[in-house]
Amino acid sequence: MTRTFNSCIALMIPVLLGIASLATQVLNRAVLPTAGAIGNMSSRSDSTCADPSLAHTVIEAFSGSRLAHFIHFRSVLVNIDSVQAAGPPFWSFQGPVFKAWRTQQPSTVPLFSLVTPTGDDFLFMIGTDAQTPPIVNGFVNNGLVAWVYATAVCGSVPLLSAALASQSDHYWTADADEHADLVARGWADGGTVAFVLPL
Repeated sequence: MTRTFNSCIALMIPVLLGIASLATQVLNRAVLPTAGAIGNMSSRSDSTCADPSLAHTVIEAFSGSRLAHFIHFRSVLVNIDSVQAAGPPFWSFQGPVFKAWRTQQPSTVPLFSLVTPTGDDFLFMIGTDAQTPPIVNGFVNNGLVAWVYATAVCGSVPLLSAALASQSDHYWTADADEHADLVARGWADGGTVAFVLPL
């Protein structure tokens, strides 16, 4: 009887270990980043990333009358300039900055525009959902601009902000060298706003 019991246990141990291995995730330590490494630490696959072929280019523009920069899709800026009653264009295009999505995609979060009540300074911040814009003292919601990533995933890069306090102006770039040059010229580092696709 003891021999039969031991034989049954001997047969059951591999089965039990097999079930346990299904329930316990085994880390592949070869893919973990080293301490202090900067980079894409996402375990997301292409199926959980937003489709880059659906991303559109976001343009930086400047208003000389307000001494303010703004980012949005080209068609939005064209429309703003065209629907005004009279006068020169409100926005002067300064060039493409990054790519983002017009509609919500897998793993993306909303990027909101915030503006001062006088309309002479803008901020861009991510929100938790499309109905809840961030709240910043002295700024009001100016609408959802695009869909971006909240962290460095899926080949995204930081969207960096710089602020020129003397003009109450902010500038956004996905080019780290351009950002560093502005900071060297006296602009304050505004940090990372979101993560976006490079051009």
